[in-house]
Amino acid sequence: MNDTDLFSAYIKKIETECPLPDESAGHTVASMLIAHRMGLFDRAVTQGDKAVRLLKEEETSPEVLVRAVMIVKTDAQRKIARQVTIKSSFDWEGKDPSHDGSRVISGDDSEYEFDEDNFGWLIVSLPKEKEDIRDSYMLDTALMLLYGVAICSSPMDEQAMAEHLNDFLIQRLGLYHED
Repeated sequence: MNDTDLFSAYIKKIETECPLPDESAGHTVASMLIAHRMGLFDRAVTQGDKAVRLLKEEETSPEVLVRAVMIVKTDAQRKIARQVTIKSSFDWEGKDPSHDGSRVISGDDSEYEFDEDNFGWLIVSLPKEKEDIRDSYMLDTALMLLYGVAICSSPMDEQAMAEHLNDFLIQRLGLYHED
């Protein structure tokens, strides 16, 4: 099975087996993913905070979704300093909520990595010989999982997600999947 077919089958699996969030949470996840992909990391962090809140409010959302959002959000927090565009998260008062002093980024993000209980929701396993790329694997699989969730739960975002992320994620999948 080629990477495109594998990714399509994975999205179908998410659609049929994963308790999907409501459309509002799905849209927020889609907004976070698109912002992350476009390098609007402050916006990705803001949308990530909102997505975590919405997912936690839903009693049916699996914990793996919150964990995946936190992986993407943590990556975005680390990249805010390298953001080359104007800050995209200013509020009406001109404040930037992504620079909230309460956000502390520790060097240890292991609390957000996937564990054995989560592996059933991921598209591929990390081969032992590729352990050195664990952080990239965690981010890539979080992006793939959240992409599938957003596509399935927020149909209005399907076209934008396909345009900005689909090919990128299939290329990333090729790093872990061997035909």
